[in-house]
Amino acid sequence: MITAEDVSFDGDDGRTGIPVTYTRDVVADLLSEESERSHPELPVERVVTPHDVLDAMVEQLADAPVFSRAEIKEFESRHTAVAERVRERQRTDVVDAALAAETVGTETVAEYVEHVYAWDADEPVETDRGQESPDGLVMKVFETETLGRFDESAYRGTEPTEAVVEFRREQVIRALTRYAWRNRGDEFSVDDVELGEIPELQSVLETNDLADLKRRFPELDPGEWADPPADTETARVKADTIDRMVDQGYSRASAELTSRAVMQDIRDEWETLSTDGGEPPEEQDSGGGASATLDGGDR
Repeated sequence: MITAEDVSFDGDDGRTGIPVTYTRDVVADLLSEESERSHPELPVERVVTPHDVLDAMVEQLADAPVFSRAEIKEFESRHTAVAERVRERQRTDVVDAALAAETVGTETVAEYVEHVYAWDADEPVETDRGQESPDGLVMKVFETETLGRFDESAYRGTEPTEAVVEFRREQVIRALTRYAWRNRGDEFSVDDVELGEIPELQSVLETNDLADLKRRFPELDPGEWADPPADTETARVKADTIDRMVDQGYSRASAELTSRAVMQDIRDEWETLSTDGGEPPEEQDSGGGASATLDGGDR
């Protein structure tokens, strides 16, 4: 439960914009109204969502005596942007919860960087078994499954094609070189690199997106999320996602409604979504593309 004490305000908050009393009254009305929502197990009829509040605020603007015509027009014009921001925040919460157990560890990223650095320098890597050649499979798996930049056609076995070679040198090695230059007063070691300073790896460490979700759970069907068949990937992912959202502060009923809204919203996008970060499957090439970062989440 979030209370006023959990929110930071500065001295100018509330001086302009919609009066807090108007919002308070809208929320109070919503809480006293009967809801048409239903669920066999969860009290979803007791949940007031952000979109419920936004829609009611817009609908009642014209009847509120505290607003001028100009203010009504101005506030109505802001509704779309605010609603979109809410959807973005919700999407982030749901996708992050679904992928929480799949988050890539720093050690995995560091291993990839070490092998790419050694591969480019034609040097061995240090392992528990002593010095060994850079592992082409380690690099390939990271690039195809973790980064989602390439598919099998971009390799000959574990040997990279030119597109992969260019990616490693332009995106990873160049970033390492810049890092070494900025820290040229110190003896450079790949072990000392701040991985978050490499843009391609920063997104892996800090964000999840729909392409990550589809890549990890290819059998997930957003269209079945509301009532997934038993013993399916959709059912398993949904159960884990709801549990994690509850851990993050959602009620189980609000997690159900929020995740349903997100899955409904992404259904059409999911069908043509490329898991390599590039164009949809019929238009992509082996080079892939940069992953998109999506925002979302509310309680």
